[in-house]
Amino acid sequence: MKKHLALRWCLLAIGIVVMAAGIVIVTKSATGNTPISSTGYVLNVAFPSVSYGVFMFFWNILLLLGQVVILRRRFQPLALLQIPISVLFSLSIDAFAWLLAWFTPANYAESLGMLALGIVALAAGVSCTVVANVAMNCGEALVAAITSNTGWNFGHTKVGFDISCVIIACVVSLITMGHVTGVREGTVAAAVITGFVVNFFVRLMGGPCPPLKTGSKEQRAATRKKHLA
Repeated sequence: MKKHLALRWCLLAIGIVVMAAGIVIVTKSATGNTPISSTGYVLNVAFPSVSYGVFMFFWNILLLLGQVVILRRRFQPLALLQIPISVLFSLSIDAFAWLLAWFTPANYAESLGMLALGIVALAAGVSCTVVANVAMNCGEALVAAITSNTGWNFGHTKVGFDISCVIIACVVSLITMGHVTGVREGTVAAAVITGFVVNFFVRLMGGPCPPLKTGSKEQRAATRKKHLA
């Protein structure tokens, strides 16, 4: 049992790293970036002395604080695992950004190829975290907190959350630079396509593992809703 649990945690860690790789590849495609990372990217462009990964860490902490506000006394200590997950995620983003710093697409066809590769990598990473089913990342956990309070459909709420992330990124971009940057056709493609690719990979991997009994009620309910939506 302990060995099986350790393998699930390893799968989660692998998923987080692969997700970070996918996000960086999408960003390097120069066609935009993923909705959840759009605000972090915009802030990195506006303030390049602070790394992309650092901004993403603080963005995730903001999402975690949003869960505390929404859930209040129902907030579970297990959710604090999102902090080390966010640390790994942010470090991975900076590592891949450094590794791919040399690459610039030569033409639009190459950009589209990078976008497709990034979406596949992102979906593969998300699929690993779904199959591991031991902890949520901050974005999905915030959506779960919202749905636990409202009874809304998880999938529909996730779409609304992604749209909100893009709107926030646009507003931040306009305030800091006077124009919109980092939100383009690749952002739309990532938002629309990723979920379908995730579903394919999750089915290919045999579906999510049973929820941990130590997980919060909101986490277990949200996991069920996410795969029934």
